Amino acid sequence: MTKQKKKILLAIPTVHGISELVEKNLKFYNFDVINISRNDKEKNKFKYPSLWDHFIVKLRKIILKDKKAKTNLQSKLLTQELDKIFPQNEKFDYALFFLAQFYSLRFIEHIRNKTKNGLVVNYQWDGMDRFKDIYNYINLFDRFFVFDPSDLPKNDRLLPSTSFYFDFDLTPLPSQYDFYYLGAHRDDRSELVIQFAKFAEKMGFNINMNIVLPVRRNDVAKLYPKNVTILQPNEVKDFKDNLLSARQSKILLDFVISEHNGLSLRTFEALGHNKKLITTNKEIKKYDFYHPNNIFILDNNFDEIPNFLEKPYQPVAQEIKEKYSFRNWINYVLDIQPHQPILLPEDNYEEDKKIS
Repeated sequence: MTKQKKKILLAIPTVHGISELVEKNLKFYNFDVINISRNDKEKNKFKYPSLWDHFIVKLRKIILKDKKAKTNLQSKLLTQELDKIFPQNEKFDYALFFLAQFYSLRFIEHIRNKTKNGLVVNYQWDGMDRFKDIYNYINLFDRFFVFDPSDLPKNDRLLPSTSFYFDFDLTPLPSQYDFYYLGAHRDDRSELVIQFAKFAEKMGFNINMNIVLPVRRNDVAKLYPKNVTILQPNEVKDFKDNLLSARQSKILLDFVISEHNGLSLRTFEALGHNKKLITTNKEIKKYDFYHPNNIFILDNNFDEIPNFLEKPYQPVAQEIKEKYSFRNWINYVLDIQPHQPILLPEDNYEEDKKIS
């Protein structure tokens, strides 16, 4: 007898089509996915139903200082859309949100009522204090995960989890360049990005480095060397193409932002695809997969990079590598056995903290 697929609602805000990859990996593990995420493609961008709706949202923002006016309208329309395509008498087995603050509280309550056993989960893969209203959402979820160790003490209901690497296709690809990077311009990391690009040019490396300009900030383009590709926000490739470029590079680059200490998705792409990583995140040394042959912590020590490149890649123990796969991650956050708990560094020695 064929095992019945578990229904899971997937809700991710606009992040360059990453929801498509999450959906693909969920289906790879036999989930029946109802994906309500919007992406950046023009045909799927949010459009106001009428000029009147647009006017009301603007009015609420200006007169009532209602910062959630657009979010509330989007969620209301999403509720109506979902109720049309998903029968009223059917329920999800699970609901998985990423960055729940981009949905209204009422919408999440509606999803709770449509989910069996109330297993509704959020993964906050951004610092909690970047969007402070997220604290109002915590109690709506059965399991609420954060990726930044410094966020864990802020609420007793927060649970730890790093990000993951997509594991539906780990086939090695031929390398087309030495280094790959894609990131938005940020004042707090631009200097190191610029220095690295100049270093790579001096050393004759073949790089694929891309910087996305902030809206109405074309002036920053002139800061970067000519070997860095400058992109407008509407020119950013989908995440699946971004991942393909990462797989075609010998080494991945990661420049952390100042607002959190959690590890980026790029870190786990390097782990999953057995690639070396150069990162500015010093916290990475605290994780169990860290090895100095594989991971170089950049801090104006450019003269040490050639020696790092000469060292052979040190294979990571299979059990550790498996822990950060999408398969283990989804089992862990949904509390499906078997799985390995994914702890953050401050949790590794807290023996009295029970995490299933």
